[in-house]
This record gives sequence, structure tokens and C-alpha cells, in this order.
Amino acid sequence: FLGDPTGVALGTALKECGKLKKAKISLHKTQLTDVGGQALAAGLDRPLLQDLDLRLRGTKMADATGIALGQAFRKCPNLTNIWMALYGTKLTDQGGQAIAAGMNRPKLQHMDLWLNDTDVADDTGAALGN
Repeated sequence: FLGDPTGVALGTALKECGKLKKAKISLHKTQLTDVGGQALAAGLDRPLLQDLDLRLRGTKMADATGIALGQAFRKCPNLTNIWMALYGTKLTDQGGQAIAAGMNRPKLQHMDLWLNDTDVADDTGAALGN
């Protein structure tokens, strides 16, 4: 089964992609936890990244990954498109709010964010509206 070692390896590899503009990563229904999720998120802090399709649905990732994703997005000033499937994870408002804060990018034009079947609630919804 794919899990944390894969997330760590992908995060490490992404850090070497200085000119990365588009990333599509699908690790849904794997054994990924916050250990691999945080490492993967750290690799996504690419300044030239414009288009991200990230599918982590049905994994064991939780708030630490959400916080790491939010931090990574703040280092992506050119991010224009985000498609994230995070449903069926252990994410709560703590991670959801961090993601929302990170997605507050001046160039963001399109966002699809799937958070159903998580413990994310109204606080994340309010953060996304800001």
C-alpha cells in the first residue's frame, strides 16, 4: 500500500522542481497520514506553481497536513487554479481554516475544494468567504 514513504519521496522530489508550474497528484485511498502529507505539502511550496490538482481523499491525513498545505500555498504567489479533493479525511476546522488562509492568493481565479465527509464546519466556510 502507498503511504507516508510515498508522500515523503514525492515531497523531496518536488523540492527539486524549481520551475514547476503545474502539478497533478493523486494519492486517494492510500495509507497517507500527516507524516507523508506534511512532507508532500512542503514540496508544493514552488514559487512558479500556477495549477494544482491534489487528490488526497480517503486518506488518514488530518489537520497537520492542512496546516502544511496552507503554509505551502502562501509561498505560491502565482497560484491561479486549485482543485483539491480532501473528502473522507480526518480534517477539521483547524486544518480547513489554514488551507483557506493559504488559498487567499491574489492571482487565484478558480478553486474546487471538496471537503465533504470531514469534520470541517462553519469556521472553515467563513474563512473561505474572507
